[in-house]
Amino acid sequence: MPSQNLEQIRARNALQFASSTTVSGKEGGEVIKKIPALITNHGLLATAAYSFTEKEGWQKVFDAIAAHLSDKDIGIFPPSVKNREEMMKFLTDPGCTSDILKRATAEAMAWLCYA
Repeated sequence: MPSQNLEQIRARNALQFASSTTVSGKEGGEVIKKIPALITNHGLLATAAYSFTEKEGWQKVFDAIAAHLSDKDIGIFPPSVKNREEMMKFLTDPGCTSDILKRATAEAMAWLCYA
C-alpha cells in the first residue's frame, strides 16, 4: 500500500482527535478557532505556554498537536513526545534548533486547519 501524503496524515490525526476527544470547558470548540491566530501573533512556544493557564480544552488541543508532531509519518518530534509538557521540554531544550521550531509551528498550523 502506498504511503499517505501530508494532507492525508493531517486529516487522519485530526479525525482521530475529533473522534476520541471532547474539547470541553468554558470555550468548548471555540478553542480550536483561537489557537491559529495566537500562534501567528505570539508563536507556538508562547501559545503552548499559555495553554498551561487555561482550562481543559486548551490542554487537549496542545496534547493533540504534540501527538501529531511526533507521529512517525510527520517526524518533527521524537516519538517519545506525546503531550504538551513533553513538547515544551523538547522545544526549550538547548539542542532544539530554530529550524525545528519553525517546522513545528508550520505543521501545527497546517494540522489546525483540519482540526
